[in-house]
Amino acid sequence: MKRKKVIVPIVLFFMMVFCFAGIAIRHQIELKEKQKEQEKILSEIKNSFSEEVRTSSKKKIYQKKQNGYQEVGFVETGIFLPLEKTKINTFEDIYFKIKDLNYYIDYKNLEKISHIEDTSLRNFIATKKLTTEKTELYKEDSLVLSLPESLVFDVLLTVNEDYYVSFLGEIYSIKGHFTLEDKETTTLLQKLSVFQFTEDISKEKIEEVMEILKEKGYTSLTKTEFSNWVNGIGSLSEKKIFFIGNESQKEKWKDLLDKYAFSMETNLEPYYFHEGDQQIKIGDSTHYHYLISNTTTKERIEEMLSGVPKKVEQPKTNEESVAVLNYHFFYDANTEACTESICISTENFRKQLSYLKDNGYKTLTMQEFYDWKMGNLVIPEKSVLLTVDDGAMGTDTHLPAILEEYQMHASLFLITGWWDISKYQKTPYLEIYSHGDELHHNNYCKESNCGYKPLLLSKEEIVADLNLSLSKGVGKLAFCYPFYQTSKTLESAIKEVGIPLAFAGGNKKATKSVSNYYIPRYVIYKKTSLNQFINMIS
Repeated sequence: MKRKKVIVPIVLFFMMVFCFAGIAIRHQIELKEKQKEQEKILSEIKNSFSEEVRTSSKKKIYQKKQNGYQEVGFVETGIFLPLEKTKINTFEDIYFKIKDLNYYIDYKNLEKISHIEDTSLRNFIATKKLTTEKTELYKEDSLVLSLPESLVFDVLLTVNEDYYVSFLGEIYSIKGHFTLEDKETTTLLQKLSVFQFTEDISKEKIEEVMEILKEKGYTSLTKTEFSNWVNGIGSLSEKKIFFIGNESQKEKWKDLLDKYAFSMETNLEPYYFHEGDQQIKIGDSTHYHYLISNTTTKERIEEMLSGVPKKVEQPKTNEESVAVLNYHFFYDANTEACTESICISTENFRKQLSYLKDNGYKTLTMQEFYDWKMGNLVIPEKSVLLTVDDGAMGTDTHLPAILEEYQMHASLFLITGWWDISKYQKTPYLEIYSHGDELHHNNYCKESNCGYKPLLLSKEEIVADLNLSLSKGVGKLAFCYPFYQTSKTLESAIKEVGIPLAFAGGNKKATKSVSNYYIPRYVIYKKTSLNQFINMIS
């Protein structure tokens, strides 16, 4: 019995030792696991931090309070945030401060990025100042960032009831709960010169143009900036220029554009720019560009920037010049709609033909125009040449009937790859010539170059297209440049095919001395008044 009494306490002692040892070991294991978990979290926090991040989920925004961090707002998925540089020492440093703001986000669901600041509105001048009650910022009508405090913004753009502002390197819109007040601004841009270079212009001439612009303090616009300005929803300071061209020009002159910090826009849809001798104003629906060639003088470039019209010597007598008029679409305003600027209603077209008839004008055939230009025919003092491009709306229905009604001649430049010539052969008063078969594309891509198709094709490809067009029954006496775009290659192809006349734009009269391959025309628009029409032909 004595031996049993001795053994029991010993066993109990060892059991207690093993128990405490087990507890200590378990505690050590738990401490190590906790330390590993804390180290893992610390690593995740460090790996999540960057001075530039994008949210990969909707996140809460916090303010730092005495008792910790309090939720005060939110930011949606995909929003850029700049973060203030900070030291991360422990696993408890889970909040990052948003740069320049007293707000924080936690470390989760952040994507490290290299942010490029949105400069699409960089040239716009703020004419109003906006003060929010609380700050709610939108992208594409979705609320993406909410903060509790009132902030002050410069309004860069106003579209309907949306006010666009710059915040943390991004553009957002603000929709309501704010006050507006006017800001003092510099003189704003009222008229804009648009420049386009000819295909054969020299590098030296381009450099001369850019030197002039830089000396005068000009900067270039993007297409977005042009669109907003011309539509009256954003203000720009003076001394702005808009360069337009095609992809091959942009690539060819990239070094010069970069050297002088200018941009060139190539994909211009839905805008179309006519060659003309005038600037563009806010609200204009018809847009013109100045065409600059190797013969354009420094003085003329400066006049273009000021909107000074080109001095044109008028012919001594009317016999030496002929107004060539250029139409496109015809529609009956009572039953049809046409939103294009180059439409003309049948009512207005009849008014113009009535004026010609009542005032003794002769509408020339293409053969008569050619014979006059070559000096082989004397034509009446009051003579005009009517031309129509494309073959689109109303050209096969309204036009033949009206010409027949007035017994007046016109020449149609038909895109033979798009429409069948037989649709237009309804009257002897409408002659049909080539506008190319498949040349009429302004966003055509060949390899890495995109732009006007006739400017990207080889001479052989253009010749093949013209021959195909001629094989479909159009006359061989004349051709019309698609989009008024010309080049030495295109001109050479026209000559090789044997076409003796080619028509472009230019908004001035044709003279006997002007090149047979660059005959100017007055473009007729929906808004062309009868008085403007009379001035063109007088």
